Amino acid sequence: MIGAVGYKVITLNRNQKELYQIMNTLSKKSLHVALAGLGTLGLAGAADAVMVNANGLGQVLIYPYYTVRSPAGAGVAQYNTLLSIVNTTNSVKAVKVRFKEGKASKEVLDFNVFLSPKDMWTAAVEPDGAGGAQVETDDKSCTIPTFGGAPQKFRTTLSAADIIGGDVDRVTEGYFEVWEMATYGAADPVAVGATHNNGVPANCGAVTDTSAAVNPRAPSGGLFGGATLINVLTGDAFTEDATALIQFQPTVGAGAYFTTGSPLPTYDNATPTVGSGVNGSGQIITGSFPNGRSAVTAALQKTFVGNEFVLEKTTLSGTDWVITFPTKADHVTETLVELPFQNKLSKTGSCDDTVVTTWDREEGKITPGGPDFSPSPKPTGFALCWEANVISFKNDKASGIANVLGSANNYTLSTSFVSGWGALAFRPAAINVATGGVASYDPVTGGAAIPAPSTTFSGLPTIGFAVQTFVNGTLTNGSGTLVQSSYGGNFGHRYIGPQP
Repeated sequence: MIGAVGYKVITLNRNQKELYQIMNTLSKKSLHVALAGLGTLGLAGAADAVMVNANGLGQVLIYPYYTVRSPAGAGVAQYNTLLSIVNTTNSVKAVKVRFKEGKASKEVLDFNVFLSPKDMWTAAVEPDGAGGAQVETDDKSCTIPTFGGAPQKFRTTLSAADIIGGDVDRVTEGYFEVWEMATYGAADPVAVGATHNNGVPANCGAVTDTSAAVNPRAPSGGLFGGATLINVLTGDAFTEDATALIQFQPTVGAGAYFTTGSPLPTYDNATPTVGSGVNGSGQIITGSFPNGRSAVTAALQKTFVGNEFVLEKTTLSGTDWVITFPTKADHVTETLVELPFQNKLSKTGSCDDTVVTTWDREEGKITPGGPDFSPSPKPTGFALCWEANVISFKNDKASGIANVLGSANNYTLSTSFVSGWGALAFRPAAINVATGGVASYDPVTGGAAIPAPSTTFSGLPTIGFAVQTFVNGTLTNGSGTLVQSSYGGNFGHRYIGPQP
């Protein structure tokens, strides 16, 4: 809750008027203290720093994972990814939807959606029947280009010259983003055409790239979304929430419409280039950065990722962790690498060292020379090399399911425990360096902002979740009928934010 209060302090600004009724629960006194303190330190634009909204609403949504792959050993039992985008505001919005494959964040499909007030747009990522993936929707909202009732295959423009390789299999998993580009006044032809009447837009023919570029107004936020990884044959359904960025403004005070042929917007479009995060003590840390990508990286940086695992033999349990680095491709190429990342891109990826420690469910302190019923394992070090990574837990003594999601970006983590929890930590040298205006504010004490002890923000920009599956095979119900008894669950990761 401390982090949520902190986010509200920085969030309330001129571009969030539509969200006041939802978010304005913070006292004016605390708000004035926070902003006055940051202003005293010369942190211009601190009230507009890009950051993650713990309440889930924002201008940019990042969905950590999509997949159409099969669980290891499951053959034809492929996942589908069902997704949604929700507009909670009273404005018509133009948003760009961009899918990226999971190895190096190469774009595989993008298109624009025009959301009516209070609209919800839905679609499904599914196998395309030829080893790849495609998007299908029967939603009525206007899109550019139009779907026309037909699925759109992910574009496999990954050539053989690509350093990793152009195999179509690469597009079968990854992550995706939703970017709010603009809103439109009620009388604007785009708004009139896109607004629904009895569930159908008035005139999608009036919603064109040309008309959308005439008078785009500033984004107002208020988007949220989620996705479900569903596998009908295995009986699994795992949900994920989109991470929401607020204060992401491609152009201060105005909208900016980008066609599907444009690579924009990107994280470099964050204006001003100020990022904020919440550290392990609940303090808001804010700094100015040399570019937008570093500011967004600061907002997403984590030094610690924690979650649970289950590997029970009797239920054939399995556990995967999804670890996605959304801004990695903005810092890493084949020819260069920027902090906080460690290596250039090669055919085996761009690898960053991590340390993982696991505990069982009854772990206590180890007393030298005393009883030792449940010793802590030694830290296990390995590297995460892709943009969207999947860590599969394994216990050699159990026969649970390995690689629940069937990922090709998978790493196997062996542990001596059947069930427990794990902690993933990034290397200390993974830092993001601010150029100035670094400050912190403690929303609990209510004191003025103070200079942070360092200009470095430690950690890697991380989002994700964990999935668990339990397989009982087929059981007999009360009437003697055989029923499938496989089921799954998912857990959001727990984090420690950047440490200055």
